[in-house]
Amino acid sequence: MPNNLAISPLTNGTTYLNKYVLKEKIGSGSFGEVWLAHDVALSHEFALKILMPSNSIDAKLIEARVGHKFFHNNLVRVHQADVTSDGMVLIAMDYFQKGSITNLANCAHFIPLNLAMKATIDFLRGLEHLHIHNFYHNDIKPQNILLGDQGQAKLSDYGIVGSSVNGEAVAPSAWYKLHAAPEITLGLGIEAKTDVFQAGLTFFRLVVGMGVLESKMCDLGEAGYEGAVASGKLITKADFPDYVPSSVRSIILKSVDPNPTKRYQSALAMRRDLEKLSFSGSWTVDDTGDFVGEDSKYLYKFACQALGAGNSSFDCFKLSKSSGRQTKISKYRKINTSKDVALAMRTQFFRNVVLGNV
Repeated sequence: MPNNLAISPLTNGTTYLNKYVLKEKIGSGSFGEVWLAHDVALSHEFALKILMPSNSIDAKLIEARVGHKFFHNNLVRVHQADVTSDGMVLIAMDYFQKGSITNLANCAHFIPLNLAMKATIDFLRGLEHLHIHNFYHNDIKPQNILLGDQGQAKLSDYGIVGSSVNGEAVAPSAWYKLHAAPEITLGLGIEAKTDVFQAGLTFFRLVVGMGVLESKMCDLGEAGYEGAVASGKLITKADFPDYVPSSVRSIILKSVDPNPTKRYQSALAMRRDLEKLSFSGSWTVDDTGDFVGEDSKYLYKFACQALGAGNSSFDCFKLSKSSGRQTKISKYRKINTSKDVALAMRTQFFRNVVLGNV
């Protein structure tokens, strides 16, 4: 099929194969577009991925075949695939109204720790299922983690999946540069451990910030970024905010170790370490840009004010969820102290809310 074939723009109401009626555009990329579509024959809503015409129809159908192969609570299922007379490939997938997990991000572009951990544990289960059957996802990133109707995270998009006969590494058809493990850029192929690397970077972005790696790529350039990945300097302990506990940092750093033998050897091993962790509280950022902590009983806030001459004050508060009463937490209060002492108190307060030691 020629690549320069004129294709009419996709619009609301466009109908394909006398059954798929496009309702709303919900995504796009170099591949084409994704639309919410109503299947008239089944009276059902699907997310319809529309791949533009090319000479590689069979290659594009691999994505549909992989997505149709599995029934798993943490994998998005492909229900149907068709090819139109003008060469477009249509892939009808589960539609989830909540969209991707990125929709849960606050104005600082991260997700509270408890939600990020649950989502990561969920999509690692889906990844395990793919690996058991010798498939490597190869495109794990926040945008490809969807939220199911019960809030479960589901791994989606099998567009550059790799398939292995015996569980050995295979050459990728393409890769997402921002999440590429060092062995991919060295031409050593993709395998379960390269997916673990991508899972670690995804978890990192969920808890620290969606745009952190893009900023690093922009600052370092592509070659510098690849060098930082290969040397293990892309993510260091200094990249983690105070509200991310050391145990979580260790899991992320192990999952993105540049040496595959030091990385988690499976998605299962990474998930098991995550499931051992439990935290009483977490932090987010509200619409005004202020940090807000939360546990089962209270909401927490703090105020750090510069007083001049290098001094600062630090106060923190808790708001009872049951009574609505706000009180100061005196043991963290510092008045007319040095900036370093005030910042140290803020760090302690961040951590203690998460650990339940307030």
